[in-house]
Amino acid sequence: MVKSKETLERLYTEANPKSKTQFADSQGVMPSGVAKSTSAWNPFPIYIDRAQDCYMWDIDGHRYLDFNNSSTALILGHSPKTVVEEMSKLVNNGIVFGPPSVYEKLASEEIVKRVPSVKSVRWANSGTEAVMNTLRLARAFTGKFKIAKFEGAFHGTSDDAQVSHAPSMDKAGPREAPNPVSDQRGAGRRVAEDIVVLPYNDRESVELILQEHKDDLAGLIYEPKAGGYDIPFDFVQFVEKTCNDLGILFIMDEVKHFRVSYGGYQELAGVSPDLSVFGKLVGGGLPVGAFGGRQDIMDLLDGTKGKSGISSSGTYSGHALTLAAGWATMKAATPEVYEYMKKLNDRLTSGVGDVFTRAQIPCSIVSHNNIMTAHLTDTPVRDYRSASSKTTGDLNNRLSLALMMEGYLARGLSELTISEPMTETIIDDFITTLERVIYEED
Repeated sequence: MVKSKETLERLYTEANPKSKTQFADSQGVMPSGVAKSTSAWNPFPIYIDRAQDCYMWDIDGHRYLDFNNSSTALILGHSPKTVVEEMSKLVNNGIVFGPPSVYEKLASEEIVKRVPSVKSVRWANSGTEAVMNTLRLARAFTGKFKIAKFEGAFHGTSDDAQVSHAPSMDKAGPREAPNPVSDQRGAGRRVAEDIVVLPYNDRESVELILQEHKDDLAGLIYEPKAGGYDIPFDFVQFVEKTCNDLGILFIMDEVKHFRVSYGGYQELAGVSPDLSVFGKLVGGGLPVGAFGGRQDIMDLLDGTKGKSGISSSGTYSGHALTLAAGWATMKAATPEVYEYMKKLNDRLTSGVGDVFTRAQIPCSIVSHNNIMTAHLTDTPVRDYRSASSKTTGDLNNRLSLALMMEGYLARGLSELTISEPMTETIIDDFITTLERVIYEED
């Protein structure tokens, strides 16, 4: 069932000689031959030449249906006409200015219009940077210094955010009271001391831990794990209420999850955070980060109201070209677009589930509107520990390679994302191909 790793890697290598050469040459000037760790695929990555709509073409001439969408960032697909046209208006007249452009207000208005909890917006260069600014803002507003987060949650690559993102089980402690574990070598020696770690889907433990640390906690940052962990909406509602009752700022990380609904994950869950963090989608395919929330908190950044001892800035923060692309993307991503993508995702989720059922391969699917993951396990994936206990990594990797050989970028069947250019026929063809490669053997 599914070709062997050795056979698939041999076929992959034979089919991609230019990417193999590019990878070998790149290793001389970049660690692992790539610009970011997540691109370091085995045996080597494909190198993309161009992309349009929901397809990409690599330098060996192969076409791929893109279920990755640049790590979920692209909701309209690649090079959508409306976004390219808006960028083209600007690019011949300058790319970055230093002083503000009109796109700062336009893009900010789109977020405020979509997200009732956000009254004011400040821009950054990445989701990581936006999280860093948001946590600093929460600490400045409350005068407290600890931050709560959930075990397994990803909030970027800052030292704070990396605590207990992927802790080893020998250091993680008991599930109901996880230890804060600094995942990255080189992080500050005491960074974990200011992070309080919580377990997903465990109300009793969350309440006990927050009660214990309430006097020191500036905020709790929440990653929904949509399309990753099976977390009911009433759990995040419980977390919000507990934060409100204890005087802890509730922060929603929408960097990835703004794609799941017109108003983000918070709209789906029915919560109203004190602060929210954005990225990916709001840049229209260019590097971006943003954060916003309650007016009284955001006022700390308002220099017209006196010095507050806190600021946020960066050479490329509010980059005109980025915000032109982001504004055009948000305008085009209407509620109707989200509804259309949800229908495609429902079709994908149902079809993939049926394929694994017929093949008698255990599968637990987590799906939210336009993003889904097929966990190859019969155990519900409800938190970091249940996700880490999966033993199907080899099958996932083989399926990834087999699907790439058929023209699908669907790495590990993890966080498969729908984009607006996709169609029912595209989804049906993928499901048919998935079933076929499962039964192909050496």
